Amino acid sequence: MSQDNQFFNLKDRVAVVTGSGSGIGRATSEMLARAGASIVVAEINQETAGETLDIITRLGTKAIVVPTDVTDEQSVDNTLEAALSAFDQVDILVNNVGGIVGKPRMTPIVAMTRKYWDDVISLNVTSQFLCCRTFIKYWLDNKKKGNIVNIASLGGMVPYETSVAYGVAKAGVINMTATLGSQYGKDNIRVNCIAPGHVKTPITDVLYKGREDLRAAQDRIIPLGRYGNPDEIGRVVVFLASDASSYVTGQTLLVSGGMTYFLTKLP
Repeated sequence: MSQDNQFFNLKDRVAVVTGSGSGIGRATSEMLARAGASIVVAEINQETAGETLDIITRLGTKAIVVPTDVTDEQSVDNTLEAALSAFDQVDILVNNVGGIVGKPRMTPIVAMTRKYWDDVISLNVTSQFLCCRTFIKYWLDNKKKGNIVNIASLGGMVPYETSVAYGVAKAGVINMTATLGSQYGKDNIRVNCIAPGHVKTPITDVLYKGREDLRAAQDRIIPLGRYGNPDEIGRVVVFLASDASSYVTGQTLLVSGGMTYFLTKLP
């Protein structure tokens, strides 16, 4: 490895990636593994988790699967314990789980149920709170350095009319990142965030199947002219998780192909 590239080297580090069974989570796990990290595939869906495990182990990297429900406190604690049992350490946490509950559709506030609101907040914000709390406590108690990368969304930075609950949730992730980065920098714990724009994932493939005209229209408003690929988000995670970003904390990095606004209405 060249002297320049050594700052991106994650050899001898262990990364826990939540929601790593598909999409951005899977690609992030692969990119971290390619940089040398051992991976804890923290995923509620054991079938897709196994697929991610196979991808990582074929790279010659150590990895385990831990069944994880990030909205459950005990499950999050169990994930940390399993990671420590397997690797004796955890250096990186990637909070990737999130999304719109149910089928993506326009959900105006006047038609929004309290349960829907609570479910979206739980999935996107409470989950990251629980994970951050558990892992930060471990690093503090053991006087270890730590690194957290939260995944938010461009929808948390602009008006998001598709679902105000989702926009508020992702804005909460962004604020939590800034707050924790400021609070724990003195303890050598860095906390940063990525806000992706349009990214090609299994969810978007299903959503726009048969609606190629809409997909093409969205491509046209992205300055780079296309959706992002999950591995393009994963490579930014590697940067934030590595020593290449050693003087960066509390920040949210917009990774959107140049978009600074969001197509907020789903037909």
